[in-house]
Parts: sequence; C-alpha cells; structure tokens
Amino acid sequence: MKTCCVSLFLFVPWAFFVAAMDYVWGFPFGYLIVPVIIWWVTKQSLRHLQIRFVLAFLLGSYGVSVYLAYLFENDWGYFFKPLTLSGVVHAWSVAILIGVLVILINYGAQK
Repeated sequence: MKTCCVSLFLFVPWAFFVAAMDYVWGFPFGYLIVPVIIWWVTKQSLRHLQIRFVLAFLLGSYGVSVYLAYLFENDWGYFFKPLTLSGVVHAWSVAILIGVLVILINYGAQK
C-alpha cells in the first residue's frame, strides 16, 4: 500500500500544478515548498521502491506536466514573463531533476 501511495504522489504533474497555483492564486512559494516535499518523498521512497521506478514516475509526472502546459499555453497567455507556461514547467522540472539526481547519487554512495 505504501509503494502505491508513494508512486501516485510522484506521478502527479507537480510542475503544472505549481505553475497553476502561481497563476490562479498568486502563490509563488509553491516553487520553493513543493520541491522540498518532492525531494523528501523521493529520499523516503528509496526505502520502498527501486531507483528505476522512482525515476519512471518522475519522468511520467514531467510528461503529463508538459502535456497539460501544451493544452493551456494559449489560455494563460504571457503571464509568466519572460517565460511562457512551457518554459516555467521545463525550468521547474530541471530544478527538481537536479535535486533528485543529488539524492540518487548520495543514495548510491551510501550503498
């Protein structure tokens, strides 16, 4: 049960939801709070999941986020100046990926 919940949590399109929080509610702190939560869950999930599954779910989350950004790109206009919605999703996902890679390298070094 734990692995299912962790897997679903990592598969949520976080990059799109964080951009949506900023657009809809004007809550830019999601760009800082959500990565910390994702990194913590990633670190904890390595106890229950294999590395390849963690990366697969995070890549799935990125793919769904990019698809949703593509669908809503024109609706939100040029809100994220100088970036577009897709640019924000890509930049935020790269920041998450860097943190996840640091966690995975640290995890591999401990084994």
